[in-house]
Amino acid sequence: MDSGDSIALAAGFLIVLFVAMLVHPEYLAVLQIPFSVEVPEAGTSPQIRIPAEPTPVSEVQIPVIPALPGSRGPLYRITYTDRPYSYPLYLLPDNMETFGASELPARTLEWVPFAFVEDTRGGLTKVFSVPYPVWVINSTVIAKTRPQYSIFRMVLCSAESGEIVEGEEILNRGTSYRIVQTSNTGMYMVISTENIDSFYIRLETPRNYYDAYRPAGS
Repeated sequence: MDSGDSIALAAGFLIVLFVAMLVHPEYLAVLQIPFSVEVPEAGTSPQIRIPAEPTPVSEVQIPVIPALPGSRGPLYRITYTDRPYSYPLYLLPDNMETFGASELPARTLEWVPFAFVEDTRGGLTKVFSVPYPVWVINSTVIAKTRPQYSIFRMVLCSAESGEIVEGEEILNRGTSYRIVQTSNTGMYMVISTENIDSFYIRLETPRNYYDAYRPAGS
């Protein structure tokens, strides 16, 4: 293969990649794979460089914030990472319907919020772990501008393997609940949004767990 064919092949690869990003813009938020194409010298082939191994990601333990019995402390804000390429690579599944309809937490329990994610765009959150053995992902999507075209997707992934722990999809707008029974394990959220005004995710745990994990003397 001469240099002209190599350059044409590399150009074709970049065009296909560009079209894929236009059709699925959320891939940019999920993958963020830094690569570069070196311009070849005469008689040589183009070199495409992709980092072979991601660097480890740091984990943030959501703190147990002191609060008086029957009350609650301030909420811990989970933000997006600026190093998404250091995470296990994991695309949102094509079929989000596999996660089923919204779950219904027990109405006889008082659910206390302890952390939240709030934004208008998608991305990957920083890695976090939850101290409580049972908790709920309470997601609300607001879409007033183009509600008929709005889509919100979220998957909760293991920071070690990238395997999906839970997931949900909200079409148009509304609220969804997901019950999680994973604690003291590094996790992160992959979030994709289309035509929404904003979303708000609250992490909540039953009052008995919230009070039981409160530091002694607080």
